[in-house]
Amino acid sequence: MIYVYIDESGNLGKSGEYFVLSAVVFDTEKGRNRVKRVIRKEQLIVAGSKEKKNEIKFSRLGFVSRQRILNKIVRRADVDLYYFVAYKPEVMLLNEGKSKNLVYNYFAWLLCEQFFKKYNDDFMIIFDQRSTTVKSMNSLTDYIKSNAFTLANLVRKQIVVNQADSKTNFLLQAADMVAGATYQSYNNKLDHFFNILKTRVIDFDEFPRGGFPEEN
Repeated sequence: MIYVYIDESGNLGKSGEYFVLSAVVFDTEKGRNRVKRVIRKEQLIVAGSKEKKNEIKFSRLGFVSRQRILNKIVRRADVDLYYFVAYKPEVMLLNEGKSKNLVYNYFAWLLCEQFFKKYNDDFMIIFDQRSTTVKSMNSLTDYIKSNAFTLANLVRKQIVVNQADSKTNFLLQAADMVAGATYQSYNNKLDHFFNILKTRVIDFDEFPRGGFPEEN
């Protein structure tokens, strides 16, 4: 079983030029448990003397904490990273006012397609439940499954698409760190944190192809 945890950075509205989806992928239980321990320990470090341990989020952390956590996530070759970036000014579906759920589903598929093509195995895919409503989650599940089964290597494989609350899911918090670093690189042209991740980035996609700013 391949376990995938997906989170986003940016939005599909008018603010910001980029939208990012990032996936943290594990093909061993050992890798999953290691990154869980990383995030759990970091919650204690960030909380300090506070009794309440808050969710680890890239946007809330300072430079030192971001750097330390990202270095720990990619320290070993037991985690694979994938990401998708949309340059919103050139996304016609958004410019034409199409449903954001429809656009999100399509972008999620373009991300999933990257790791679907690598692994010949069953999949458990977890999205942050705050990114999708129940109704749109149902359509997202159907969309991803129907497209996945057109790939020869996934015929007769089990594909489960689900949601979890990132507040209590350490691996979604790891995915948030990756998404935040990627978004900062594209939207703010600050590459320090993204460069930490590069050794574990297996594949990525930029949309629309042929319409992306040349500097990226």
